[in-house]
Amino acid sequence: MDAVILKGTADGFGLRLNADAAVTEIIAQLDALLGRLYKDTPEGSVNFTVDTGNRLFDEQQRQQLDQVFAQYPRFAVRMVSSSVVASSTVDARIAAAKTHFAGGIVRSGQALTFNGDVVFAGVLHPGGQVRASGSVFILGAANGIVHAGFPDNSNAVVAGNLGGLTQVRIADAVEIVEPETYAQPAVCFMTDQHLLAHDALAKLRDIRPQIFDQTEEA
Repeated sequence: MDAVILKGTADGFGLRLNADAAVTEIIAQLDALLGRLYKDTPEGSVNFTVDTGNRLFDEQQRQQLDQVFAQYPRFAVRMVSSSVVASSTVDARIAAAKTHFAGGIVRSGQALTFNGDVVFAGVLHPGGQVRASGSVFILGAANGIVHAGFPDNSNAVVAGNLGGLTQVRIADAVEIVEPETYAQPAVCFMTDQHLLAHDALAKLRDIRPQIFDQTEEA
């Protein structure tokens, strides 16, 4: 079986790399194939997608791939995909899907940081911060800064007893909390216009139904 299979696509060509072939064989066949194709297409830029199948190319192997394409200036790799993912990526996704439970006291200048969602049932002093890549649910006495969706997850929310907070942050947006902003338990979320808005806590399912979907699946 060929180490490299070429297929035409709507906007260029697709390359399928045989996961059972040696990388040296793949590189050699790729170089020969691109050389012939370069002569057959003397004009214009050509985009390629590369599918590595059930093999993940490490950084060195990806560099070898790039070096082959560098010999053919009109050819460019638009995307490299694989049927498998790195174990580190899987671990990160699992961690991001977790819900953490935290208590204790967070004093001024201190910060608690979580990968995933967090239910905070402790005491957050002014100047302290609770930060999570997912949503933050406040059950305790919170008088500092809560940052959900750190650094760029705009689907995260901050929910619960928010009236004592000094700031609510979601992704890169910041709201300065006034005393009358959150008289009752509420949910703060980011709108499609990239603005922070808030509503009654009872509306959380309507605002972010995926939070409840994840809970029910778990």
